[in-house]
Amino acid sequence: MLGGASPIHRQHLKQAVRIGRHIALGTPFHSVCQLHHTACSTRAVTHSQAHPPDCQTSAQRNFHLAHAYIGTSHHRCPDSQSFMKAKQSSTTGTLDSYPQEVVAAIDTCLAHGESVDCEAVKKIKNIPIYSRYFTNRECVNRLAQDAVATSRPQRALQILNIAHHFGCYLKPNHYEGVAYHLASRSHWDLISLLVTTAKHHCGRTSVRLLNWNMRAFVENQRYDQLDHAFEEFTNADLPPNRRTFHLLISGHLRNRNLNSAKQYMEKMAVAGFPVDSSTHAVIVAAYRSLGVDLKVQIRAFEGLRDLDGRQSTVVLNSIVQQLLDSRDEEAAARFILAFDLPGGRGRNPTGSGSTTGLVGDHAPVDSPAVKPNAATFSILLRYMAREGKLSRMLKLLDHMKRAGVHPDPSILAALIQGYLAAGHSREAISIVAMLLNTRSATAAEVFCSMMQVQPLITLPVDVRGVPLTTHIFNALMSGLLDVMGLKAVRDILRTMRAVGISPDSHTVEILMSFLERAQGTGPRQLIRVLRSFSSPSLRPTIRHIHIILRSILRREKFMAHGCGWDTTAAKYSKKRTYKPKFPEGCILDTTEHYHPTAGLKLPRRLRLKSWFGPILQSVSRQAVQSDRATIALRLKHEAVAGSDMRTSQTVFRNMLDQGLHPTIHHYSTLMDGYAKMGDIQGAKQVLRDALEAGIQPNVIMYTSLINGYGRRGKPEEAMRAFRAMIRAGIVPDVPSIDAVAHAYFAVGAYSVARRVLREMWAQVQPFPPELEHADLRTLAVTFRSYSLNPEHRRRKLSMRQQRLLHWKMRTIKTEWMRFEQWSGSLSDGLDRHDGYSHKEG
Repeated sequence: MLGGASPIHRQHLKQAVRIGRHIALGTPFHSVCQLHHTACSTRAVTHSQAHPPDCQTSAQRNFHLAHAYIGTSHHRCPDSQSFMKAKQSSTTGTLDSYPQEVVAAIDTCLAHGESVDCEAVKKIKNIPIYSRYFTNRECVNRLAQDAVATSRPQRALQILNIAHHFGCYLKPNHYEGVAYHLASRSHWDLISLLVTTAKHHCGRTSVRLLNWNMRAFVENQRYDQLDHAFEEFTNADLPPNRRTFHLLISGHLRNRNLNSAKQYMEKMAVAGFPVDSSTHAVIVAAYRSLGVDLKVQIRAFEGLRDLDGRQSTVVLNSIVQQLLDSRDEEAAARFILAFDLPGGRGRNPTGSGSTTGLVGDHAPVDSPAVKPNAATFSILLRYMAREGKLSRMLKLLDHMKRAGVHPDPSILAALIQGYLAAGHSREAISIVAMLLNTRSATAAEVFCSMMQVQPLITLPVDVRGVPLTTHIFNALMSGLLDVMGLKAVRDILRTMRAVGISPDSHTVEILMSFLERAQGTGPRQLIRVLRSFSSPSLRPTIRHIHIILRSILRREKFMAHGCGWDTTAAKYSKKRTYKPKFPEGCILDTTEHYHPTAGLKLPRRLRLKSWFGPILQSVSRQAVQSDRATIALRLKHEAVAGSDMRTSQTVFRNMLDQGLHPTIHHYSTLMDGYAKMGDIQGAKQVLRDALEAGIQPNVIMYTSLINGYGRRGKPEEAMRAFRAMIRAGIVPDVPSIDAVAHAYFAVGAYSVARRVLREMWAQVQPFPPELEHADLRTLAVTFRSYSLNPEHRRRKLSMRQQRLLHWKMRTIKTEWMRFEQWSGSLSDGLDRHDGYSHKEG
């Protein structure tokens, strides 16, 4: 377990999941808060390190400034009454300025199934001071828009229903204003209901409302509804505009459906809207799920001069994001220099070679000046957080202030990730506490008490006016899970519930990924978690399916190839016979229906299929297509579990035909498959193919090569591959070092395997003095435990570090030569040691 959190138990998971269920907002919060905090971990959050995942990007609009201040004493034990006060203070939100009778009538209607004939409505109908809020168009419009900003945005639709019941007939433009406010707060589920309500009230609709409806389908990943939404224009006798086609193109590209996107581009031209710079801007912004395409980026960049300032920023942000996703820092830096930043365009404000401390000397040729926005800095901050560059993040925040860009939730989420990655959990928690204080001082106090942290008074960024969103809580949860375990989930979900914020699909993804990655949770438990959180507004996604399939494949891989050094050592032992447990595979099967699981399915005889089936059907009904991560799992199934490299190559070519660009994970999976089959030349060819595709090999690819040599009983070749990795400047990690030691162990060179672990230990952690005389089994088990909580984030070795490692490898080679001389002097009848428990040579 990571960072002191104890192993997971079923009752602990039930407690965490129970809090995250979508219960009614009127449910008393004390029923949730009576859970104690001792189930998973009692360790306080101090300055431990965490490993944050990638987070989603979204540039939210800024809100009115509000003073944020946190007190100095927050170590009281939290109780249910404190949370009830916090919840009550945030329930009405911006409707506090309206008469209580008006708000009560709206909430009563919601409680009675959205009926407008309740007694509370009848009471205010004949009182002009109250009824005017539902009879005057401007008052209705203002009240509905203010209701969107509360913790119960569905009030806005109820207000419109009451107004229509009172005889106030609104125009479509009034509904368009409410749709805009719902979209600005990502309440996409309510927009489709709003459009239906507008059509019922007005007897007609508008192009803007239909476009909002289509945008809601795209954001909710209801790709099955896109064609139907386009037909609505014909049914309403309204002509689609350029934005309509851009939404369709963007939606299909986000769904990785390149053919449908091309078809709508053709329809757009027929409708009189030829492809222009704005179309290329839409394409490059939605192309992230397909991978980096240089032609798409060049076309979009060349059209910057024809775009307005906002669109130009979106285009440049998208290009930088895609290049950073592919870790092409040099190319990203050149585009970053095209931004009009403080100190002059094309100049480096950090003084380290480029805007973000990346590399690169040349800005794009003849590029127009582009103003950065909050999303620009969010992209850069998120990348630095992944790389563990907190100092550069803080410098970039200074440049953001000089550029006059106010932070938004995505910037604060990136900053939280950076703090947690650097082990500064107090600063990360203080950011959330500051934001909580603007909603409820009581909630902020109880939150800090649960986290056992004294919050900071000052922060490097001004959080005033930044709304507290699920995105911010997700960033905190993803970093604290490795430190606190499921206690972090419970405490954060309690706080979210107290201030009226619901978890989203990414919240569930974070929890499931932690359970699968760190706890080794099986697919059944993962499915239970997903089903517990599911609701009409929180549906399963392809990313949830990916986590479940990954868990199944981990088990399948174990059954096919076993686990541990002894599995390979049995091949070269004189006492044991190597028998693969599971050579053919019986957990996952394949099907002709390629989407959304890339052709993977569960066999009928498994009970797990009855659990997984409804989840798969839910995603399939949305016409979601397979993504690159799911295709990588199919490759792993064929290459690693099924040992069918011919089928793997077919799957790989099909992915290319769909317009999906392979990542380093696809090449790594192919290399691993070839290596496990003993085809080292095939693995090397994949490595060369990756280099030709512009992908720099990483430690995972070299580890696959090292493991391949180890399984063939060639430790010297494994060491040569390890040396090549060092020469490439790649930092060795626990699995790569373990693979080298495993190669020597497999042929009985136990003393050399011990020497490998002893000499390379410092690359991961300082060597524990108490293990100086420990046996090989203890060393191996302890060393492998470090892989669960990687602490070093260096991506390149310095020349001094490379020389030091080469010197250590020479000592290992000397030990190996001694072993060969010793083994050669033995008689042919002497049995070779073949287990951990034997003495080392």
